[in-house]
Amino acid sequence: MGSVRKASWRQYLFYLGLNVVVSAITVLVVLSIWDGRDREPIATSTPTVDVVGQVASKVPTITPTKIPSPTPNTYTVRSGDTLLEIALTFDISIEELLAANRLQSADSLTVGQVLVIPAEADGIPAATDEPAQTPVPPEPSDEASEGEVVINAVDAPGNLELEAVRLLNQGGEVSMAGWTLDDGDGQVFTFPAFTFYSTGAIDVHTRQGTNTTIDLYWGLDQPVWLPGTVINLRDADGDLQSTFSIPDN
Repeated sequence: MGSVRKASWRQYLFYLGLNVVVSAITVLVVLSIWDGRDREPIATSTPTVDVVGQVASKVPTITPTKIPSPTPNTYTVRSGDTLLEIALTFDISIEELLAANRLQSADSLTVGQVLVIPAEADGIPAATDEPAQTPVPPEPSDEASEGEVVINAVDAPGNLELEAVRLLNQGGEVSMAGWTLDDGDGQVFTFPAFTFYSTGAIDVHTRQGTNTTIDLYWGLDQPVWLPGTVINLRDADGDLQSTFSIPDN
């Protein structure tokens, strides 16, 4: 009879190690499958496009249109007019009328004087059959052409500190370089280079001072515009544009 050989502990050790290796491989495979199932895809960033910025860059910039300055309303003083009546006619205060024309008092009106009416006024008065009176010199040597700039008034004639000739622009912009004011007796003021805009008046003072956009200074040490004097305004070509006769006291 044959004999049965008894297994030694070394044989069991081999099978035990093989079992451990197989188990480890099985665990790794299971974990790999499980990890692959639960893994979420990694989100990738998508470049953003600034649509608003691109649209805004294509929109052209709007340049505001400059509104032209309106020609000021004017009123020519007639015989018997008072500053109060004129203010009531235009529905404005006497103070506004004084300020717009740079008048010292309500009594400094002369027939033919052209007043600037503030923009707040309701309108100009209705036309009447009575023609507006314009101051003219006695028997002038030549006729004044229709100009845009006229002599509006003379403040405080004979008073050096306050004496001034006021000019009014009734049309568009005018280059005043070379224009003159004269008394017909040798006294001549020559305007410097500046533009007279159509939005108001300027004063030509007899005394010394510093020129501004609305005030010019002759630089004399004594008054020139005395009662009864006729003032002539001439352009750079010597053509008579306006005249004004200072009333006698």
